[in-house]
Amino acid sequence: MTKGNFKRFAALLVAGTMVVGSSVTAFAEGETTTPGVAEGEGSYEGGEMKYPTLSVTLPTIPDGAYNYIADPNGLIAATAAAAYDGATFTGSQGVFFKTTDAEGETKATYTNKSKALTLKNENAQDIDVTIKLEQKTAGSDTIEYSDSATFEDGDKAQKLYLAVTDDAASNAQVSALGETAATLTTTVAGKTGNYKANWDSTNKYGYILDDTKKVDGEYVWESCSYTLVGALNKAATWGDEVDFPTIKVTWSYKEHTDSYLSSTTISSSSNTVTVSLPSGVTVSSVVLGKATGGTVTLVAGSHYTVSGSTYTFDASMLENHSTGSVTFTFSDETSETMTIE
Repeated sequence: MTKGNFKRFAALLVAGTMVVGSSVTAFAEGETTTPGVAEGEGSYEGGEMKYPTLSVTLPTIPDGAYNYIADPNGLIAATAAAAYDGATFTGSQGVFFKTTDAEGETKATYTNKSKALTLKNENAQDIDVTIKLEQKTAGSDTIEYSDSATFEDGDKAQKLYLAVTDDAASNAQVSALGETAATLTTTVAGKTGNYKANWDSTNKYGYILDDTKKVDGEYVWESCSYTLVGALNKAATWGDEVDFPTIKVTWSYKEHTDSYLSSTTISSSSNTVTVSLPSGVTVSSVVLGKATGGTVTLVAGSHYTVSGSTYTFDASMLENHSTGSVTFTFSDETSETMTIE
């Protein structure tokens, strides 16, 4: 081999050795692996994102907010409200509620509507707000409750109209006090848009209020308001010895749930109704109302059958289908009533 050829052979040998050496991987003792194969572990990031627990602040009701003055004979107007330090009385219905107190030289004001009280739903969840007006103590035996603020010509009975209303500008809800309590329920929407996703080391994942959603430094929430209204039959003869009933007004709320029943009526010919229940909720009792009074509690298997979410009833138990009813009570304490036609 010539000297030049030897040098070229040596260079090739060194290059080959470098290529072979570059493909060798060093392994720790006892460790094995497969080229081109690897494993990965999966981890779960939390579960269902939840909004904060429902919390609602009921209105603070000032003392006397629902006191009312009955003036069927118009004595207050006739005497320029002298008995009330010249306070302003607005309305001709004969029933007055105080709406503002006297302050300095400003006189108190009274109208036939109580001051509206408001409840805000400061939550992500929808809520149902209920106001209940009921008689606490009875008045004179001569007083009757009226279901209307207007009275028929020739009606001389001592009638009192007291009702609760949302006082909406259109399609206002109104419920008048009678032999039973007057109630109104309004669904107030929650605001999921006021929240953002969050993680912290204690609560993990969940939603918290988002400061960027404030408008002029305040969150915007949906609300509902209720007021009382009243009237008297001024055509009646109202003597000196008349006692008026005292009343009780209760505010309450619960988280809103969609109706479980497919409709509010049930046909007496088919005797079936579909009940759609969320997970974990069951029917705790079913009661048939009889037209002639009284109720019959249905025992599962004896008076109705269940197939999936369809309930089939023995409506012949009712003496008159047209005035009968079926009341469901569910395990979450929700109750719904259907009329049998």
